Amino acid sequence: MVARVPSPAASAGPQLSDETLETSRLLVELLHAAYAIRRANIDSSKPDADRIGDAAGGTPLVPISEHAVRAAIHVYQYGDRTVGQIAGGLGISYGWASRVVEELEAARYVSRTRDPDDRRVVHVRLDPAARERVEAAYHWHGEAVEAALAPLSRAEQAAVRGFLRRLTEQLNSRRADRS
Repeated sequence: MVARVPSPAASAGPQLSDETLETSRLLVELLHAAYAIRRANIDSSKPDADRIGDAAGGTPLVPISEHAVRAAIHVYQYGDRTVGQIAGGLGISYGWASRVVEELEAARYVSRTRDPDDRRVVHVRLDPAARERVEAAYHWHGEAVEAALAPLSRAEQAAVRGFLRRLTEQLNSRRADRS
């Protein structure tokens, strides 16, 4: 049993069960472990995994942050996005998403264009020269998940996918209800 950690908002709402708190903690730990493993892999065996150079080869490689990798993968998965859609998709603020997109643009992973009908809207498109790098990062995530799930039976793997699918749907539904 995990000890319950009181939060400042605990008195504002119903008490959460130990199971709910443990599930929440485990999900956060899962994300931290995935990024830590990825960082360790990059640091030890793939020093240039998060770097891209000019297609002509003349520009030095530019490192990008973990947030930028996530944003680039998001654009790879969903196609052209607005900064607001990236923010919503990653669960970060618009301002933070804007900074991450600036980082990606500086590293030549994406290009930004203003919407001709509404200059406040910025569209983000994956740069064709960066596509292979982003695809490699996307596939690396898949390989890491495959390795983590390998010891589980097919039924357990299906249960994990079902749990994550339902949880994601529920969280996205709640987020949509609040917007």
